[in-house]
Amino acid sequence: MHMSPLRIIYLGALLLMSVSSFGQDATLTAKWKSFDGAHFPYSKWIAKNGDTPRAVIIGVHGISGAASDFNNLGSELSQKGISVYAYELRGQGNDPDPERIGDLKDVQLWFSDLNSFISSVRKEIGTVPIFLYGESIGSLILMHGFSAISKENKEQVEGIIYSSPLIALPGKLPPIKNLLVRTAMFLWPSYRVSLRSLSGGGEAKVSEGENHWEQMAKTKHYVPKFTLRILGTIERMVFSSSEAASKIKKPTLVLHPGKDIFTKPHEVDQFFNSLEAKDKSKKLFKESHHLLAFDKERDELFKIVLEWIKDRS
Repeated sequence: MHMSPLRIIYLGALLLMSVSSFGQDATLTAKWKSFDGAHFPYSKWIAKNGDTPRAVIIGVHGISGAASDFNNLGSELSQKGISVYAYELRGQGNDPDPERIGDLKDVQLWFSDLNSFISSVRKEIGTVPIFLYGESIGSLILMHGFSAISKENKEQVEGIIYSSPLIALPGKLPPIKNLLVRTAMFLWPSYRVSLRSLSGGGEAKVSEGENHWEQMAKTKHYVPKFTLRILGTIERMVFSSSEAASKIKKPTLVLHPGKDIFTKPHEVDQFFNSLEAKDKSKKLFKESHHLLAFDKERDELFKIVLEWIKDRS
């Protein structure tokens, strides 16, 4: 079924409220060079056992997020012998190039960056098993970008984890507004939209006890405006997520909250049923919101991720 390619503009404010980072900005420990020579920061939480890590997680954050979104997960699992690496996405708040922030000229850039970062991490860790962990839109990047990963990188990936995957969007634009948005996207793809203005500053729970706008003001990686181009790209990724993910045969773990403002449990069930991986698992965190690693059931989340990885490495 054909969907409006820019319905996400109408929902942009909720999107920003749902996925902005609630973690403190982690120290950007190093930089790596992507396929096109561009340099990006990344953060890592190295296993504390003093030996070679049992496994390595490569984390991909969401829109207006940051590598620091993996601080809680990395701090916990590094104590259990698992290292966590997370890189800053091109076009998001910690991109070193200010002109790229809030925009993405071609979605293939995200996919090529993912492949380059995996290659960079492999040079450091050797043959240690890798698990890819996408949060929110980071999950979409894994679903759509996995086919672009090199054969050597794919062989070292032992599993994929989708945390609060954005595989559905609520609401629908009226026909006239839909036409206006379509026209704007075609004529002015680089036009930037203030998502906070669209939202009117309304509240949305993304973790227990947190006020989004107050917390967002503390994060230096907040992106105030996005181009129509990147928002349209994200929506197309959302609506083709099941098709893309179904082609991946690696072991898959889906983690989703019961109180997500976007994706409902029955929608995750439908997505999960479409996956063709023989080894697939799903866990619902009934009392949690979108940012699972920062919510009340995070200890259970860490335990499940740890055991799932240990069983496959």
